[in-house]
Amino acid sequence: MGYLSRRFLPRRQVPAGNQDNPKTFSYGIKLLYSPDDGDIEYVPSLFKKKSLTSSFSIIFIHGLTGDRDATWTARDATDPWPKALLPHIIPTARILTFGYDANVADWKGMVSQNRIANHATNLLAALSTYRENDGTALLSSNQRPEPHLRNILHYTRGIVFLGTPHHGSGLARWAETLSQSVGLIKKTNSKIIGVLKRDSEVLARIQDGFHTMVKSRSAQGLPPIQITCFYEELPLPGVGLVVPQDSAILPGYIPIGIHGNHMDMTKFADSTDPGFLAVCGEMRRWIKNENSGSKYHASQPPANSAPAQTGSASQYGNNNRQYNSLGDSQKTVGGSYYEVNGDQHLAYRRIPFPRNDDIVDRTAIITELDVLFQSPKSHSAALWGLGGSGKTQVALEFAWRQSEDGACSVFWVHADTQATFAQDYKAIARTIGLPDDITGEKLLTAVRDRIESLPRWLLILDNADDLTVFGVGPAGGPLGESPTLCTYVPQGPNGKVLWTSRDNRIVGTLVSARRGIQVGRMSADEAFCLLGKLKNDEGENSNGEESDAWKLLEELQWLPLAISQASAYMRRTSMPIHQYLSRLLAGQERWRVLKAEQFDRYRRPNVPNSFLETWSISVERIRQDNEMAYKILQVIAYVNNENIPIEIMAAVHTLGKEIQEPSSFETQDQVMEAITRLREFSFLSVREEEGFEQQYEIHKLVQEATRYGLRVRSTEDVAYFSNAALQIVTSLFPGSEPDSESETWRECEKYVTHAVEVCKWAEICEGFEEVFNLLDEVSLYFHHRGRWMDIQPVDQRLYELRQQMLGESHPDTIRSLASLASTYNEQGRYREAEPMKVKALELQRQVLGEKHPHTIWSLASLATTYHGQGRYSEAEPIEVKALELRRQVLGEKHPDTIQSLANLATIYHEQGRYSEAEPMKVKALELRRQVLGEKHPHTIWSLANLATIYHEQGRYSEAEPMMVKALELRRQ
Repeated sequence: MGYLSRRFLPRRQVPAGNQDNPKTFSYGIKLLYSPDDGDIEYVPSLFKKKSLTSSFSIIFIHGLTGDRDATWTARDATDPWPKALLPHIIPTARILTFGYDANVADWKGMVSQNRIANHATNLLAALSTYRENDGTALLSSNQRPEPHLRNILHYTRGIVFLGTPHHGSGLARWAETLSQSVGLIKKTNSKIIGVLKRDSEVLARIQDGFHTMVKSRSAQGLPPIQITCFYEELPLPGVGLVVPQDSAILPGYIPIGIHGNHMDMTKFADSTDPGFLAVCGEMRRWIKNENSGSKYHASQPPANSAPAQTGSASQYGNNNRQYNSLGDSQKTVGGSYYEVNGDQHLAYRRIPFPRNDDIVDRTAIITELDVLFQSPKSHSAALWGLGGSGKTQVALEFAWRQSEDGACSVFWVHADTQATFAQDYKAIARTIGLPDDITGEKLLTAVRDRIESLPRWLLILDNADDLTVFGVGPAGGPLGESPTLCTYVPQGPNGKVLWTSRDNRIVGTLVSARRGIQVGRMSADEAFCLLGKLKNDEGENSNGEESDAWKLLEELQWLPLAISQASAYMRRTSMPIHQYLSRLLAGQERWRVLKAEQFDRYRRPNVPNSFLETWSISVERIRQDNEMAYKILQVIAYVNNENIPIEIMAAVHTLGKEIQEPSSFETQDQVMEAITRLREFSFLSVREEEGFEQQYEIHKLVQEATRYGLRVRSTEDVAYFSNAALQIVTSLFPGSEPDSESETWRECEKYVTHAVEVCKWAEICEGFEEVFNLLDEVSLYFHHRGRWMDIQPVDQRLYELRQQMLGESHPDTIRSLASLASTYNEQGRYREAEPMKVKALELQRQVLGEKHPHTIWSLASLATTYHGQGRYSEAEPIEVKALELRRQVLGEKHPDTIQSLANLATIYHEQGRYSEAEPMKVKALELRRQVLGEKHPHTIWSLANLATIYHEQGRYSEAEPMMVKALELRRQ
């Protein structure tokens, strides 16, 4: 049995002074490690120490211009990582590396003209020879007629592709140009360079042959080849991505990114490197699957197996299961016999769920668990994170992998309450053959003692969300001296205890501070793979379907439970993704779709599997533990989910108080304790960005579930907390005037997204007047900052709300219509702006009269729209009239009057009527200096505008000093 790791194009380092001599390559197979070489420290959960004999090989093959040692050796390292690091993780593997001359150019020297097929044949021959001498083999070739070469195909079990250009590389064009340009003084191998082109027929034939070979294995009765594709995430300086992701991955197989460039993605300095963990995790998963006793490698039971005990493990070998009546539900019980000093012993299995065939490996988490349990002094660990993040499924996969060790007993306990803990311990007592007459604390003690006496064991304590039953108080301290369930959790050097919990306080209390692993949202690739598996998609999706899938995953925030729920719904109803997504985005349909529950055989019956219902458990726990935390959660459910300032949460303590008292140290401590509690349940996370204050983030689906829980509980609570969020944000959002200082604008920016969000709930918070005022402030802020794309949805929302609540002809509604039209105008959308401005002007003339300031403003705004389209003959008379009316109503020195004067001057200017435009621009500048001051933005604009008219008349000596001054003022 063998595994392959392939690398595309590492850079070959040529020592100085050797350029005139041909490169001496290290050809053929080299042994890096063999289990027969001696004992080493390794991860004991994978292999029995006494069985360190080679049962499979892993061979590392470099790419073009690579080296069988240097390709895999990190900077400053003495040995390649397959030799230095991998044996500690996979000690029973023989590790080999293969070298060949695939250099594409060399100074004055001879370059091998072997084609790819020649190198492949050499590799097969070397492996075949090695296998005859050693009994193992690895790579495959489906097209070789020779039996000794075709046998290699049979033994291949997995392939890791590291930056392999399945569909070509953009670097091929660069390499081809280089080889042509230096061909006179270098020897080049253009055959291999040509294969790397995107349109290469050879590469296409290789891909077709490879996929045909893989698909044909099942028909031939051969086990499938496990394949994982790793791709580079960082560009190579000066080159870019050597092998882009779309070329480095194969459809239908797991893609994993390595955070490095093409040169570094095969060089791991130590065992904590994420890339090393990911690559090792994949190979270890394959090895465990191989050892699990598949139909291709079924192990026979011992000839002298004893009869199976009632309620205990079956005698039929590894991974066989039986179903016994254990309490109210069927429990999966399996087991195996194993030998110690010639005597047979029985290992027990009690896992409540079958192995999840649809699981997407969270390889990094499983590998980290193995590393945590590697130390002989380490016997416990915890998976913690948000409900629905996949903790139980990770623990389930870990349990089944551990059960593949024939000598390891595996037990599962639902630890959410004292009742479920005791019930599962009673079931374990039956499994391990304890007398039926033992009850109560004696039973719990007997089960603990019996588990501790086993040679190897694993206990999963799932859903330990209420830590008080294990003696952990609300603040993380002990509850008291009375016995708790923690007393009955087995300990000792022979076993491992794995907890899962939503409560981060489990880390540092029930397990040590460094033995907790947070299970967060899935990576994008993991989520996409899970969606495809659960929907049972066959074949490749169209571009539109794939785009819809990514949109859906983003809407579901990459959460495994939400993805599983959505996939089950779509599969059961045969609903395409785009239709499900449209329902999800529709307000009236959203909750009905999200709360739909589907049967899940990997979850307990009678336990909700809708995330809306699942999180209600955590919310209720928070309400019992910390009332302030509960209120904060309800309030922030109605603000933006990102960049939440602590001031919003701190203001919650003022709710219901008529007199606002200054915040005391005691109040601040209460707020921080509440925030900490929310973080412990993964409802809140910290966002720290350089140069910014500490802010927080809440999962969008947590907000959704919180609002849903309020709605189910009481419509009055919905109105109360949504209105509370509105009042808090309104009190914190500062007014924005045209001459606002930068500090005020920073405060506006801090709260503006939350102001927009809380106003979305106007219909339920019963605070329309406050919503109108807040949206007006937000619109004004965006206007002063020139953020016309941001202002549009705000003005649109404000106009629609006022139209709904106040009517079409209300002055505020008309003003909102005019403001929205002006926003379109600033975006250059004149055709949409014009009819809206005409309508607003007509309504204001009817309701307010010709000389009302708002009417005049709409008149001037319509002139601006015509002006922007170059319709000067229509714009000029309207602007003249607006100027006259503003002089009459507002006076000569009012800023709006000066603006009309400047606008009219610009219309003359753009028509080339400089003699009329110039005196008006001079006057506008003088008035703005008097009224607004020298440094006001409008004054500086008038100064620059006057300089422009001098410039266009060729009066450069007058224009230049004015332009210089305008520039200096703008810099200030």
